[in-house]
Amino acid sequence: MALGGFEMQLLMTKLEFLQEKLQEVEQTMQTTIEKTDAKFEKMMEAVENSLQMATNKIKQRLQEKLTKHEKNINEKFEMMDTKFEKQMYAMDSLNKSVKTSEENTMTNFEEVKKQLNSRMDHLQLQLTAETKTIQEKAQTELKQLAENKKSLDMLTDSVRNISTLSEKRKKILEAQFINPVRSCRQVMKLSGRYLIHVEENSKAFEVFCEQNKFDGGWIVIQHRFDGSTDFYRNWTEYRNGFGKLDREFWLGLEYVHQLTKHNPHELLVEIKDFHGHYEYAKYNMFEIGSETEMYALNELGTYSGTAENSMQDNKNFKFSTFDRDNDKDKGNCAKDRRGAWWYNWCSRSNLNGRYQNTIGDPRAMVWEYFKNDWRGLSYSRMMIRDIIH
Repeated sequence: MALGGFEMQLLMTKLEFLQEKLQEVEQTMQTTIEKTDAKFEKMMEAVENSLQMATNKIKQRLQEKLTKHEKNINEKFEMMDTKFEKQMYAMDSLNKSVKTSEENTMTNFEEVKKQLNSRMDHLQLQLTAETKTIQEKAQTELKQLAENKKSLDMLTDSVRNISTLSEKRKKILEAQFINPVRSCRQVMKLSGRYLIHVEENSKAFEVFCEQNKFDGGWIVIQHRFDGSTDFYRNWTEYRNGFGKLDREFWLGLEYVHQLTKHNPHELLVEIKDFHGHYEYAKYNMFEIGSETEMYALNELGTYSGTAENSMQDNKNFKFSTFDRDNDKDKGNCAKDRRGAWWYNWCSRSNLNGRYQNTIGDPRAMVWEYFKNDWRGLSYSRMMIRDIIH
């Protein structure tokens, strides 16, 4: 327990009081010894005086009654010897008593001194321990204050950043509803939702622009990352699009057709498995036909990237859904693969398949050449960007 200022002052006062008492004991002992010595000297002097007086009386009486009491001289001497022995015995007893008293006093003094020293040592240890505890507590509190200050600084920076982002978002929203753009290359360098029209007087529609990956300027046309949206949909839904732009979604074949028919575009495919392994595939040309052409994959340019080319067999093939079978297979690839894609003979890629963590199941969301084991993917994103010559 930490000592406050008042407790420290009280402790010091008690120590001073004990020191004063110790001095008083030493002074009392000194006085007692001096008194005892004086008393002893007086007693010795009294004894000597008594002996002297007794001797004088004896001499006088012996002198006066020498003849009368000659017979009793020896008896008198014997009586004197007896008295002397008694006096000597008394003196010896007194001396021993004084010595014993002195020894007891010194013993008590040493004991008191020892107790005081022990108590002072204990108090010193206690004071040292409590001082250490106070210092450690102070250091802990200082460290906590430093951490709190750091957290406060971080929070202040976050608030400042949020404020900055809010201003940017405000400008973005104003741009979205006032001046739709022709390309994600023309918007601010902040990923988000924007209005786009492919021609000056055409109807604008909303897209998600990715501005952070691969130099930005990308329109996201497909995004999957948690399986929250069912991609086993019919032809109409794939034509018009489904899902939410800030969640999982398919932009819509008609929108992609309108974008790619007016300006040349490139395609970027990002994928990731359930172990977190990420790869990408990039094609320097991408265009799909109209609904009359069944949104066929008319252009798929040269591949580059790390994911390997699992779309190499899809070029020039029409798009298929379970209710619109346009593939070359005898069966219905969209039904068999539980998805929708530019199937030829059911293809080596199926990014609109089931969202599942499996190996060897082509019905899953797969990119065969990713690991050559038809593993289900946890993440897929397809993006297009207009090509600047």
